[in-house]
Amino acid sequence: MLNYFKAITFFSVWALIALTSHYYISNKIFNTCNSTISEASELLSLNKNSLFSITDSNNSIIYNFSEGFTIDNKNNNVSSILKIPYLVDSIQHILANDYSKELIITGKYLQSEIIPNIGFHRAELVKNELIKQNINVNKIKISNKVSDFSFNKEGIYTDGIEMKFNTLQQHILDSLELTITHRNIYIEFENDSLISNKELRDYSLLLKQYLKKHTDKKVLITGHTDNLGYFDNNLIVGLTRANKVKDYFIKKDIIASYFETLSKGESEPIAEKLTEKGRAKNRRIEITIN
Repeated sequence: MLNYFKAITFFSVWALIALTSHYYISNKIFNTCNSTISEASELLSLNKNSLFSITDSNNSIIYNFSEGFTIDNKNNNVSSILKIPYLVDSIQHILANDYSKELIITGKYLQSEIIPNIGFHRAELVKNELIKQNINVNKIKISNKVSDFSFNKEGIYTDGIEMKFNTLQQHILDSLELTITHRNIYIEFENDSLISNKELRDYSLLLKQYLKKHTDKKVLITGHTDNLGYFDNNLIVGLTRANKVKDYFIKKDIIASYFETLSKGESEPIAEKLTEKGRAKNRRIEITIN
């Protein structure tokens, strides 16, 4: 019995040590268990030894990084974005949470470089890499500029790319918000279960951002069906599908009180009712925000 109590005591002491160590390592040293991308990026912004910065349209620094983009005057290559820790995540965080922003990538070049558009070429290489990392191509623009720098003996310069987050021009932003406030979405349903697709996922991100900016708005979700089946049954089907979309948005952390649902069934077709192509177009979820 004495040996039993000794074993229990020994185990408890080591368990306490293990838990304490885990807490200290996770929360005091790395602080990664519950940290967000923005918190990690804030730590990067405090790095005093930064070589590369991302700025906003006022040239205020948003993020700092300890490495920059290396350009090579021998082969015109640019170093990979993956060599800069947290860069892709930081860019994704900004663009995914603010649809009013776009990323401007600027390639530097010397006046003495004889290759046409070499600055644009360098910026294009970085842009293509970001696209491969699932950054929205429509949110990236490229430019170039003459700079005063020197390549080292190996033909290398370590700060050949600049990045800036810019605010979209108002007419572009107005056009984008119009696509958010008046939208037809096409979704497949199987036994009244919603099958998510890229269109719905992308729209839910935009909707969430829009409602954070316009908290007084209401979202009407209207279900439309084709003309197959009975009229009254199609009204039920349309409302069921509208509610499924509402539930999807709520699961994406959009507050339920924003939403109202309605069904028009088959009563408001927008295409030919007698062809499969037309019926497919009529089967839609209409989003209207007022």
